[in-house]
Amino acid sequence: MLRSSLFWQQCTFKIVHRKIYVAGWIIHPLGNTLEAKKLALIAILSAVTIVIAYARGLGLASLPGLVEFMTVMIFVSGFCFGWVVGGCVGFVAVTIYMLIPYPFAHPAAWLFTISPVLLLVMGVLGALFGVVGGVFEKLRNPAEIDIKFVAELSFLGFILTFIYDVFSSIGFYLAYPVYPSVWEAIYMTFIPLYYPYPPIIHTVTNTVVFATVAPALIHAIRVFSIYFKVPSLKP
Repeated sequence: MLRSSLFWQQCTFKIVHRKIYVAGWIIHPLGNTLEAKKLALIAILSAVTIVIAYARGLGLASLPGLVEFMTVMIFVSGFCFGWVVGGCVGFVAVTIYMLIPYPFAHPAAWLFTISPVLLLVMGVLGALFGVVGGVFEKLRNPAEIDIKFVAELSFLGFILTFIYDVFSSIGFYLAYPVYPSVWEAIYMTFIPLYYPYPPIIHTVTNTVVFATVAPALIHAIRVFSIYFKVPSLKP
């Protein structure tokens, strides 16, 4: 009887401030729900980002790499929902995007034949946009969108896209040994080869996209969140 009594004393639980204490362990009943919501948000935002990237390819199939709206969507995902969500959206979306055959997406993307090395490099570069977006929100999140904020978004778009373009060329060099050196691969980023414009033009156009599209998306998501009383999922 004594052993049985001790057993039940150890297994009793109590609820204090919406936390359940069982045998000394703390269980957060809302934790799993929050993680499920975050995973669902990542899945939805990744799907939207991929559709946007694919639609851009359909519209400008003859001009790949000139204008795209995928990376700005990834950045805004991180800015509005935190760096974890943004990083995951960037990695998932870009990885799947790279598997969509040309001409609808990326010139190097051929279904199931792309190098895993290039796939990994591009996924990490995509995640970078979301992570930086989340970190930038922690440092600079004005109540109203002004000219200074737009200029900062434009500058971030320039820096991030420049890194993206240069390191994607390095990733291509690592995946496919078609250049004698990595420096030649980087050099090819700045000269026109297959198209009448060099790949680095993407940096210029994306700077404009970040200055025009990012503020509108951030404002729209803010209004949507307030109107529908969406709870914050930021870490």
